[in-house]
Amino acid sequence: MDANPRPTLGMVLQHLGPMLLSTLAGTPQYLTPVGGVVVHDPGDPPAMPPGAILLGVGVTDPDEILELVALGNRYDAAAVVIRQPRDRGPVLPDEGTVVLGLPAGVAWQQVIGVLTTAMQSALHPAGRGLDGQEAGDLFGMAGAISDLIDASITIEDRNSVVLAYSDHHGETDAIRVEVILGRRTPEVYAGFDEERGAMRAIRESLRPVFLPPLALSDGRSTRGRVAVAVRAGDEILGSIWAVADKPLSTEKDDLLLDASRLVALHMLQLRAGADGARRLRTDLLATALTGGPEARSALDRLRLADRPLIVVALTLGDPAGGAAAAVHVTKSQRVAVSFQVHLAGSWADAAVALLDDTVYALVPARRPDTAVSLEFLCRNFVERTANDAIVGIGRVVEHSAELELSRADADRALRVLARRSAGAERVARASDIEAEAMLLELRDLALASKRGPFGAYARLLAYDDNRDSTFLVDSLRAWLDAHGDVMAAAAATHVHQNTFRYRLKRLSEIGEFSLEDPAARFALQLQLRLWPPDSAGRSSK
Repeated sequence: MDANPRPTLGMVLQHLGPMLLSTLAGTPQYLTPVGGVVVHDPGDPPAMPPGAILLGVGVTDPDEILELVALGNRYDAAAVVIRQPRDRGPVLPDEGTVVLGLPAGVAWQQVIGVLTTAMQSALHPAGRGLDGQEAGDLFGMAGAISDLIDASITIEDRNSVVLAYSDHHGETDAIRVEVILGRRTPEVYAGFDEERGAMRAIRESLRPVFLPPLALSDGRSTRGRVAVAVRAGDEILGSIWAVADKPLSTEKDDLLLDASRLVALHMLQLRAGADGARRLRTDLLATALTGGPEARSALDRLRLADRPLIVVALTLGDPAGGAAAAVHVTKSQRVAVSFQVHLAGSWADAAVALLDDTVYALVPARRPDTAVSLEFLCRNFVERTANDAIVGIGRVVEHSAELELSRADADRALRVLARRSAGAERVARASDIEAEAMLLELRDLALASKRGPFGAYARLLAYDDNRDSTFLVDSLRAWLDAHGDVMAAAAATHVHQNTFRYRLKRLSEIGEFSLEDPAARFALQLQLRLWPPDSAGRSSK
């Protein structure tokens, strides 16, 4: 058996369901292994693995659509996805790669997220349940339950995140469409259910509960629901929701209840499998990042061996203690998953894992400008998804033994970004902040040997410290920043030129150095960077 099975096109299309994609041309080859999800960019063509699902984001011109389909045929793509034309679109070829249409109103980012989830789905050969479905196959379970009770089904976890859903089964409503597209129950609907006691009734009842249609403020029609909790002993794992205009018959209620017990087994197996896969991926990534003798083997298992790689490091703000620390860990785990999804559009084979409180990613560097593209993507991710995160990007390395160098780069970039003030840049490549990183390392060396400000700088700090001020050091910094231009330095410190000249004379006397001495100026500039007065002035005593 393949140790790293790939989902087939049939599995992926089942994951999305016919509500999201429709066939515009060609015949889907359901057994074709899917090699990845690729977002088409004509200005920066990505690598195309065999069996890729090629997404034509922003491709609407008929000629460009035909070029995209031809590109898919040339690289043996499993499918090409385009925005479904509002008017009559181009005449698409019936032979070759299947062309799928995405309806208006469905965001590409949602489709990428669902596709990535399908790509990461593992095959679970052990055990079969309802209607012969493989254990862990919640989409198959949803379809089987739908057939049994003749209703559209969604299966959710206890946080109202959609795990699976059945194909369209009769008429649906706006709520079901939004739930499937967003992969979770929207807050507005969840709030309605809480207000009317629906969630409490589902948690407390041992049998399915009928919920009348919701009255939406915008006048859209909705349908009722029958819901039942999915339990494992006293623990509620999630719920099953069926679209129904009236309560189910006793027979169908019993079928739904029996199905919930089988779904519980599937969810437990999925949870165990997901935890195991997450731990394995984390261990492999940690091993690879150490650069030791096992790094090559770990990269082989991650399918990243013999390729130039870049290490990306991401972390959130420092957590407080107690409950806040637990929330921080949970949020970091969610950010890791989101970052994996975000990367998948351009680098489907990137590996992402949370190590301690830092999210690390190994990204293949296929082109010389990969670092630039990666920086742009990371900025987009921080702005849209994790605006309290900072991201460091390491160098490109050619060999597994050098990965620890790229990781060290990314970690140094994080440290520099963490020391910057609020509102500063939150994403940086290590090569762009090398001077700041070297200063931090030099300061570490000095502190490790219990060395601090010395010479003229120490005397100026002590003088200011005794007077509870920083005016001499501030004047020195303004003068050095202005390259000795008294007029500019005086303007920067908001004093008259003569006053500033007097201050220069005083700081030269107190510091016991000559303003004309280049070595003295360099020593002062270096120490101002290493120990600025806000961190060194009070501690120098």
